[in-house]
Amino acid sequence: MKKIMILSILGLILISGCKSVNNVADPESSLRLPGQYSEEESDSTSTLAQIAWQNYFSDPRLRGLIGSALANNQDNLITLQRIKAARASLLRAKAGLLPEISGMAGAAQRKFGDFTMDGVGNFDTNLSPDLTEDQLIPDPYKDFIVGANFEWEIDVWGKLRNRKKAAAARYLASEEFSKSVRTWLISEVASTYYQLLAFDAEIDILKENIRLQELALQLIIELKEGGRANQLAIDQFEALVLNSKSQLEAKLREQKSAEYEMTRLVGTVDIPLERIELDSAVERPRVLEVGLPAQLLQYRPDVREAELNLQATKFDVNAAKAAFYPSITLFGMAGFNAFDFSKLFFNPASTIYQFGAGLTAPIFNRRVIKTEFELARTDQQIALLDYEKRTLNAYLEVLDLVNQIQTFDNQLKLKQYEVSVLERSVENSNTLFSVGYANYLEVINAQSRALESAIELAELKASRLQSHVQLYRALGGGWN
Repeated sequence: MKKIMILSILGLILISGCKSVNNVADPESSLRLPGQYSEEESDSTSTLAQIAWQNYFSDPRLRGLIGSALANNQDNLITLQRIKAARASLLRAKAGLLPEISGMAGAAQRKFGDFTMDGVGNFDTNLSPDLTEDQLIPDPYKDFIVGANFEWEIDVWGKLRNRKKAAAARYLASEEFSKSVRTWLISEVASTYYQLLAFDAEIDILKENIRLQELALQLIIELKEGGRANQLAIDQFEALVLNSKSQLEAKLREQKSAEYEMTRLVGTVDIPLERIELDSAVERPRVLEVGLPAQLLQYRPDVREAELNLQATKFDVNAAKAAFYPSITLFGMAGFNAFDFSKLFFNPASTIYQFGAGLTAPIFNRRVIKTEFELARTDQQIALLDYEKRTLNAYLEVLDLVNQIQTFDNQLKLKQYEVSVLERSVENSNTLFSVGYANYLEVINAQSRALESAIELAELKASRLQSHVQLYRALGGGWN
């Protein structure tokens, strides 16, 4: 009868622990990328995403700045520390599959009262004729122990294995996050560098225009002395010079701010400030080399990070589901124990050991476990949506940049022609003004429009370079 009662209790525990959990199928992404970026796009599997940054950017000065940033930038170094933390979590999860073994050593002394169970029991024991002199219990009582104990949960349902897999996926995701940070850092350094090249070009344009405008102002002053111009014309030309000088000061301020930003990105104040000219910076990878949209899933670190996080949540759900089932634990200890230190290591007289097994199953805390399970399912849905969002954003980024690069060359050709026409108009207006066939307002308008157009051309050249930098980032950074 007693055995039947024990078996019934065990059966009740098993049934309670193994009560069915709603097995919801793993969520699947409904997002499907097109086969190509556009109808004109090649279906070639080659892609710029396979090119490392050292080969993508040809300017040695820029490559030097990028190398310094990767070595010194604090944001990048922080992500490397996060990888170490994720690796530590993985090692901890792996250790959960192994027995917990710990050593123990202790010494104690205790005086039992004469009117206590222990005191009376020890006194009575010492009166036994079966005890030898060495076996008499001392008063006060001393206790010495040396040994080891262990505890090991048998991973029958895969709870610990799934926790290890989740930690491994998050460790890999941390590496992909680090690659994303490095890609961001490289693109920011390159973008700031090209911005500085644009400022350099615009400052040179302003200085040259100020020089020409001051010559024109001097000419007007001489014409007034000869009676061929008035003070209003002088004031207009002087205002034009002052406006250009004001623009120059603004560009110098922006240039210095960009240099400070570059210093922040590189992570050290000791950086070279020498730069090439804007027209010498050429980063023109062929648009047809962007590859296929599906390759973003392979080459984009942020997309791979989201995918690994999604995998980790799947293992979290499995581990949370396994928490409903009973857990089996083995435990035990072995060592030496004696009340006399000189006899502590007598074998087998002082040898002790214990081995056992335990079974635990949730009964009254199922609501807590079910809540954890639902939270894991919710985190999985969030991870899936994050994966879909990053994938869609990656596809649209590349699509937008492909469109930008395809139009920049045509726009630059038109703008260069516009600048040449306006430069010619400045020369013609000066010639016509000198012989009296144009007024000073026409000269001022021609010079103002020529300056504006030249600065727009420099900004457009920089924007084209920026688009190639963003394409490098959008394709994943070449970490493969």
